[in-house]
Amino acid sequence: MTDSSPALRWIDCNARVGRWSTPQPEQFTETESLLAEWDRAGIEGGLAYHASAWEWSPAEGNRMLLDEVAANERIRPCFVALPPATEELAPALEFARQVKAAGGAVRIFPKKHAWSVGEWCAGPLFDALACANVPLLVDIKEVGWDAIAGILACHPRLSLLVLETFYRIDRSVYPLMERHPNLYLEANTYGAFMGVEGICERFGAERLVFGTALPELETGGPMALVAYADVSDEDKAKIAGGNLLRLLGERE
Repeated sequence: MTDSSPALRWIDCNARVGRWSTPQPEQFTETESLLAEWDRAGIEGGLAYHASAWEWSPAEGNRMLLDEVAANERIRPCFVALPPATEELAPALEFARQVKAAGGAVRIFPKKHAWSVGEWCAGPLFDALACANVPLLVDIKEVGWDAIAGILACHPRLSLLVLETFYRIDRSVYPLMERHPNLYLEANTYGAFMGVEGICERFGAERLVFGTALPELETGGPMALVAYADVSDEDKAKIAGGNLLRLLGERE
């Protein structure tokens, strides 16, 4: 990055709003604090899910999220989903269409919420998201690479963004990216040496999406990962915000 580099349009794919049970002293829970941190870092806005949907009730947390979105246009909704068998949310296709109409995405916590991503349990949910062209986000700690491979093999039209990975994933993520063009990776904790450059060279900058994991983590690391990568300004712009906007069906 040089002084002559164009300013990047930063859009966060991974933020959380609302209170949860065990915040650390440095972690905020108020939406106003998220917006202030985005302002401080120069982040335009982004996707956020509600802590209550993660920790307590997806149905209630998603309703609370809609209230936050209505009051703050910079926040795009990331709804927490469940498989449809227990009927805690709207039927899968109806739910997916509601998410699409809201300009949002879906996040899942199968480990925390005690359900399987296998076809026998979650297949109808993934079918509905693919049909409605709604991106699916999941933390790598919630699923393994074998499970991700299975989801994408059964649902090749589904856009799947893997969050909060780490630096030793290339031997798993490279073969998956070769096979599945709709697999995306969050540019955040993916700290492999020249990792961003390697993904851009092998698969294209379109496969990386900027995220912060606020308020669990901070903005500086992921922004530096993108801003100082040895890739073109055009590729940086895609990663910083363009790719997420495209996945959400918005104009870049």
